[in-house]
Amino acid sequence: MGDERGGIGAAPRNSAPSLLEEHRAAPPPRWVHYLAVATAGLTFVLICAGGLVKSMEAGLSVPDWPLSYGQPQKSIVIGLFAATLALGLLWIVTRKKAAAVLAILSGVALASTYYLFGPMPGWINVPNVNAEHGHRLLAGTVGFLTAILVGALWATDRRPWIRTLSLVAMGSVVVQAVLGGITVLRLLPPLVSASHGSLAQAFFAMLVTLAAATSPGWFAESKPVPQTDRKPLQKMALMMAIALFVQVMLGAAVRHTRYYPEVNGTGTTFAWHLGAHLIGLLWVGHTVATVFVRIIRRHSEDAFLAKPATLLAALLGLQIMLGIGSLFFRLTATVEYDPNALKLLVTTAHVAGGALSLVTAVYLMLQSYRRVARLPRSAQPEQAGAADSGLASTGPAS
Repeated sequence: MGDERGGIGAAPRNSAPSLLEEHRAAPPPRWVHYLAVATAGLTFVLICAGGLVKSMEAGLSVPDWPLSYGQPQKSIVIGLFAATLALGLLWIVTRKKAAAVLAILSGVALASTYYLFGPMPGWINVPNVNAEHGHRLLAGTVGFLTAILVGALWATDRRPWIRTLSLVAMGSVVVQAVLGGITVLRLLPPLVSASHGSLAQAFFAMLVTLAAATSPGWFAESKPVPQTDRKPLQKMALMMAIALFVQVMLGAAVRHTRYYPEVNGTGTTFAWHLGAHLIGLLWVGHTVATVFVRIIRRHSEDAFLAKPATLLAALLGLQIMLGIGSLFFRLTATVEYDPNALKLLVTTAHVAGGALSLVTAVYLMLQSYRRVARLPRSAQPEQAGAADSGLASTGPAS
């Protein structure tokens, strides 16, 4: 291996292990990966549900917290008990095939508690209450599964960065719950609501990272892909992920800013947020295009890099169209809540697309650190210069 001989893929001596050496770590049991995937998948559903709540302006449909119309969240308690029993039986009986079994049991428990128990009689027939209470139910289930996942990782995975990230994810759940409560109790303050939405996206990215880093493919030993350019792909991918998260936060600011042109100040604030969001689009477009071109020209044969790069480029194009549609509905709305099915679909899909774009960028960044060699600091100018001159004489690699 290049890292043993001190070549381009070598890590500097006495440095912390890099992701290039992750294949040396002991992988956790397969069921832990399945649990991470299921938790991340349910988190995406939760983000979509939260986007729908905002699109329906249903955030205050259940006006109290942590109760629902003065009643305990019975559905969450029963749902968590069912999930606990299902996960315990799954671990004892099968220890394998965890993905399908966990998804089915959790889904059945979630659906049954959702429809059988609620905050008030007939709540299921009130769309806004249905959306808000369903959002709370999903949030409670995701929080519980996250706690199970953290315990599983600490019990089976010795990598310090995985353990630390799992604790950060668990802390994010607690902060999210507090922000959600403040959002309701303080009547939807824009800053808190936007922070609530932004942290949800960051939490989703953490869970996708945990799912990726516990997958069997992550631990497969492979020769590092050579670094062929002066500017490392890893730094480009990191900047791209940062740009996308900033764009997500700016989008949340636009979405949660009240826009009533007839009221002094609201139109100006919205215009500033929208302008920043559009500038952010230029930044995101530049970083995504730069990374995409680099990967297609240099690493098109590596599916772990080429596929997410292509997917991200496609998602960016889709997001632009959904953003235009969302802005159209926002500027032409005559009432605060318009029960237009197309509007609900477009605006909620824009939130979901932002989440998918962010986690795709994070996954691509992780794979760049995991699979692409990094030049030793002392050799960077010479090696990068030699690579550049070689590329200039031979042309791009196919």
